[in-house]
Formats: sequence, C-alpha cells, structure tokens
Amino acid sequence: MWRPRVLRTANFRLALSYAAVFGLSVFLLGMIVFFGVRASIEQQLRGEIEAEIGQLLVDYRDDGLEELRHDIRERIEANPARRLHYYMQSPDGRVVFDPLRAIPTPDGWHTVRVRVEGGKGARTSVLLRALTLDGGYKLAVAADLSRLQEAERAIRQAFGWAFLFTLVAGALGGVWIGQRFLAQVDEITRAADRIGKGDVTGRLPSRGTGDDLDQLAAVINRMLDRIQQLLEGVRQVGTSIAHDLRTPLGHLRQKLEAMREDSGAPERREVLLDEALRQLDAILETFSSLLRIAEVESGSRRAGFETVCLSDILESLVEVYQPVAEDNGQSLSANIRPALQMRGDRGLLTQLFANLVENALRHSGPGSAIHLGLDVSDEGFAATVSDTGPGIDVAEYENVFKPFYRLDASRTRQGSGLGMSLVAAIASLHGLSLSLGDNRPGLKVTVTGALEPDGQRR
Repeated sequence: MWRPRVLRTANFRLALSYAAVFGLSVFLLGMIVFFGVRASIEQQLRGEIEAEIGQLLVDYRDDGLEELRHDIRERIEANPARRLHYYMQSPDGRVVFDPLRAIPTPDGWHTVRVRVEGGKGARTSVLLRALTLDGGYKLAVAADLSRLQEAERAIRQAFGWAFLFTLVAGALGGVWIGQRFLAQVDEITRAADRIGKGDVTGRLPSRGTGDDLDQLAAVINRMLDRIQQLLEGVRQVGTSIAHDLRTPLGHLRQKLEAMREDSGAPERREVLLDEALRQLDAILETFSSLLRIAEVESGSRRAGFETVCLSDILESLVEVYQPVAEDNGQSLSANIRPALQMRGDRGLLTQLFANLVENALRHSGPGSAIHLGLDVSDEGFAATVSDTGPGIDVAEYENVFKPFYRLDASRTRQGSGLGMSLVAAIASLHGLSLSLGDNRPGLKVTVTGALEPDGQRR
C-alpha cells in the first residue's frame, strides 16, 4: 500500500509514539481528575446529608414525630429550590413527603432515580440515606446529583478535547518533524552520492545545531578526512615506488644487457653479476619493508602483545651497535633505567629502536656521539635516541615519517626512505608518542608511552 514518504520516516513514527504516550498520559490524568472530583463532590454531599439528618433527629428525639414533620415542612416551604429532598414513609407504606415510591431498604446510603417535583415528569438521580424511626416510620434525606453529573460531563468534555488535540498535534508535529528530517537526510544523501562517485573532497553539510544528524555528519566528515589522507598517502607511495624503483630497475637491466653482450673475461661478468644482485636485493628489501609496514598498520600483531622488558631491549641494542659505532669512528653511550616493563611485541619494539639507532649512526657521520636513554616520566616512560650530527631542519620534522621521504633530495645515498615510516607505524600500533627535537647539535628522538601497572620489574 502506498504511503507518503514522510509517513515512513523513523522521526514520524517516533513523533507518533510520543503523541500516543502523551495521549495516554492525558487520558490517565483525566481519569484521575474525574474520579477525584467525583469523590470530592460526593463526600461533600454526604456531609450535607449527614448534617441535615443530625438536626432532624435532634428535633425528633426532643419533640417526637409531629415536630419532625413540622420541621421538614418548614424547610420545604422556606426553600422551594432546595438542594436536599426529604422523604418520610408511614408503617403502612403511605408517603408523607415527596413522591418516592418506596424508601430503599435496608437502612443506609443509596443512589436512586426519582421524579423531581415540578419537573414535568423529569427524573434525576439522588444520593439518599435512609433510616428507620420508632414506630416503623422511615426517614430519608437525599441530595440531587445533578451537580455531580454536570461536573463529570464537563471533565469528560475537557479531557476528551485535550486527548483529541494531543493526537492531532502529535500527528501534525510528526509530519513537520519528518519533513525537516527528510530535508536533512536528502542533503546528506546527495553529498554521499557525490562522494560515492569519487569526489572525496566533498563533505556532508552541517547546520551547526549539534543534533544527532550534525554529530553523524561530523563523524562521517572525519572519516572522509582520514580516507582522503590515506588516498593521498597511497598516491604518494605509488609515485615514490615508481620513482625509487625505476632507477635501480633500469640499472639492473643495463647490467643484465652488459652481461649478455660482454664476451670478455669471466671476472668482469662476475662483477656485473654481483652488482645486479645487490641492486635486486635493495629492491626486494624495499618491498619487504612495505609489506612489514602494511602488516604493522593492519593491527594484526596486537593480538600477540605481552609484557616485555623495555630496558632489556635497549641494553641488547647497545651491545649490538657499540662495535658498529666504533668501526664508524663514532661512540655509542647509554643511560638506561633497569627493569621498566610495558605491553607490546618484543620483535617490533626492537625493530623500532634499532631503526632509530641505525638512522643516527648513518646520518651523524664520523666523530659523532650517539646516546640511548630510558627513564620514567609522567606518561610512564621516556626513551631517547640522540646524536651530535648535523641534525635536520624543524620544518622537516613531520616529513621524515612519510614513506619514501629522504632528506637527500638527490637520492645518492643508500636507503629506501621507509625506516622512519616503519618506526611511526610500530609506535602507532603500541600507542606510543614520537617527537623530534634539537640536540644542539644533532637530532634527538623521544619515544613516550605507558608502563605496565607494575611497570618496574622486581
């Protein structure tokens, strides 16, 4: 069955649900008011009847039945438009006052319908209390319930209209809210359609109201920002791979052609073969680094995290790289606080700090001093790798972690430009923070992160 689109929206159904809840609330409130007012008026009428019977019984006990009849007649004649009605019935069933066929029995409170005197046959309900006097006479005093019935009718009408208004207002409000909701959804749909066609630069509109749709748009926009960054990174990596591998692959081809055409000494062919193998190894190392970065960024290694001693990792690196530094005419010192522990992958953490140390050894030059430090900090721990080399410009700090980025624009030095990218990926996997600073002279890399709750081994 066809229904307008607005009637199928979640907002319209929600508005109708609220209208139904409010309608039910109005209905329950009406019932409470109805029975509360009814009970209050009925209690008031009972009080009036009780007071009247009390006065009549006083006269009856003092002066007898005749005085009682006299008092009732005076009350009737003095107030023809009386609110109270009086009934008396003799033992033989004859009605003395007011046309009531028979006073209800047994004695007590009753609600009966009677013909109102002078009302042209009209009947009305009365609240009546009956009691038996000495000698078999029965006396009853009744109050007209028309006032109660009028109040009940007014309450029913008032809350009936209120209930109807609530439902109509809820339905109209649901349509209005649904239309507004659809307008916002259509804007988001159009923007999402543009994005789906490849325009990742587009963003979902925000009205600045801070409502649910604005929050959703903000989340999607942040996701699109991240997607755009990743796409730009992919394009950059693709361009860098093409640029970095084109030259060594070209050289490799030249070496292989030279080997095919060279008919000279075998020693010459072996030299060409060794150079070709070295270039091929460099290419394979580049792809291996890319695959390792992709594996780390996927987060699959996080499942194997365990408690590792960071102090032991750094101390083992010092033992490995001290001889390398001495061979390069450099010095490697360390100041490592013992027994600091954290959660992580031991192999990846070793790779992270090994890359930082190798980077310092490679770029600081002969005669420089490399220092490896580890201590506790406000965040948990702070590890530093510093050197006294030429350092890098502050403007290049953010660029060094980009894949294939090299400070050597001519790319004459060996290396793929992926070492610091792998460092950044491992740090991100472990929730570590990386910062670069001026060592005056040289570069200082600081890695900070959280220790285990019992972060120092006993």
